[in-house]
Amino acid sequence: MESDTSCEPAIRIFAAREFGKWTGLPASCTLDHVTQRFPLFNEGVGLARLGRTKRQFRMLSAQGYEHPVRVWLDGPRVLMLDVQTPKFSSDVAVVLNELGEPEAKLDYVWGTLPIAEGEWVYPQRGLSLFVAPAGVAIFHLAAFSPATLDEYVENYRLHLGKKPFPRPGQKVK
Repeated sequence: MESDTSCEPAIRIFAAREFGKWTGLPASCTLDHVTQRFPLFNEGVGLARLGRTKRQFRMLSAQGYEHPVRVWLDGPRVLMLDVQTPKFSSDVAVVLNELGEPEAKLDYVWGTLPIAEGEWVYPQRGLSLFVAPAGVAIFHLAAFSPATLDEYVENYRLHLGKKPFPRPGQKVK
């Protein structure tokens, strides 16, 4: 494999959980680049909606992250890395302060809980944070290539909501 290190600085920042320094995932990042730092969690391949398109994803093991990191793919190209309940290298309030005001605060659904203006999107930096109410924690983090807000919604926006199972005897709508 040809050695392309343009992805390496972004992967290093992701590994260190220093998202105040995040400037985006280079478009040249491939699964081979990412798995040099983060091994595959298993051999499984998933399919889900990312933005407005169904995309394949794989799961990675990443030291310092409590949950597996999901890597979204377009062929060999990495579109996004996302992870549930990330722990940052510093306090959440410090990271949010370093990042400054997001370009947009979108509504999202965490599980079955709607959260108004909780998705803090920094599309020029290739970062979206799903902030808990009152900003006390980050429920989810998505790191992608720099984009406009429209490109983010079209190509990268995560869908974290879940439909509840009907209770016994309840009619399904």
